[in-house]
Amino acid sequence: MDIGKVGINEIRRILRRNKDSILWSNVIGSDFSFLKSGSTNLIFKIEPMVFYKHMTVQENAFLSVTYPLNDFLTSGTWPSFAMIDFERPSKSGEEFYDYVDGILDNLRQRNIKVASGHTGSYGNIDYGVAGTMALLGLRRPIFSFRRVDEDDSYYFIGSIGNELSFFKHRGDEGSHVSASELSVESYVKELIRIRAIVHYIHDVSEGGLMRALEEISDLVKSGFNVSSEDLLKVSAKGVEEYGAGLFSASSSGSLVVSVSSGGKEEFERVMHRKSVPIFKIGRRKRGITLDGKRASGRDGILDFLS
Repeated sequence: MDIGKVGINEIRRILRRNKDSILWSNVIGSDFSFLKSGSTNLIFKIEPMVFYKHMTVQENAFLSVTYPLNDFLTSGTWPSFAMIDFERPSKSGEEFYDYVDGILDNLRQRNIKVASGHTGSYGNIDYGVAGTMALLGLRRPIFSFRRVDEDDSYYFIGSIGNELSFFKHRGDEGSHVSASELSVESYVKELIRIRAIVHYIHDVSEGGLMRALEEISDLVKSGFNVSSEDLLKVSAKGVEEYGAGLFSASSSGSLVVSVSSGGKEEFERVMHRKSVPIFKIGRRKRGITLDGKRASGRDGILDFLS
């Protein structure tokens, strides 16, 4: 059985069949959904939590908060509340409760209150996904797909394949990528400072830049082209993939952003001044291509999670 994200076509079918029960802002290409009700703004995000036996309790706890938080932060705001369903892996021991404490500590550091929770052990899961975290915020999004303009330019910021490198080389002497590098918090803080020219942000995670652009393409009805040369320039330390393998490499800790047509020079100047690796993504009428050709690549991280 395949693991990883469900294909976009399958998600489209689910949304199409159930439009009447799905919030209008819950669309492919947006990492969060949002709603304004009277004077109240609500931002929602839900993601699985991870508990891998080859990782430390601290790493599992950090990533279990970081993954949903990365998506939420593409709104340009921080969540206020978390709702958590802890599912204890059947083969875990007392370290599971240290993991729970670690998650709550990570939330505490960010002033996120736990509004609701459940902890169970039903013998139905092994290591891997160990529950779900939902995040809720009460502010209006700064960035969203509603701000995207037809003539926006799109940029990748961060490092290609840093998540793949983390899992591949974790524990090696002189490890290449740390867990903290899989967070987008520092990038989002910089983007908020230039919010007038940045319209939309998308988290690049499992499936890499290829999957991210497929989702964005579905949202903005535009195609994209990426060059292998650009991918190599921003590839993470320790990543040995190339071509389609690099295009589809898990890259949590990086983003795709849309920038106003009049803000491109300022955006590039700010990113270079902050030493943030970036490259501009080419536009095309439809489809996602690598060097002008359709690409299909498998995310190498699946070998470490299966």
